[in-house]
Amino acid sequence: MLETGDINRFSVAGNYASYCRCVNSIRESNGKKKGTGNRKAGNKYLSWAFSEAAHYLVRFDAKAKRFCERKNKSAMALSRLGR
Repeated sequence: MLETGDINRFSVAGNYASYCRCVNSIRESNGKKKGTGNRKAGNKYLSWAFSEAAHYLVRFDAKAKRFCERKNKSAMALSRLGR
């Protein structure tokens, strides 16, 4: 992966996931929200590549498809409760 460079520069996996824009950026201090920006931080090409890989996996792998269907079903049930 030429976009990543030296993987050893990330001390933990979470830092790499953040760099790839695979997680939300949350800025809190003492339980208080600090700002809302930083959604474009990281590498947009890695974000796209991981998103495409996830869609491909769900499309062609039966186990992944069942997992996503189960998660979507429970999310839809929770959204109905909130109405």
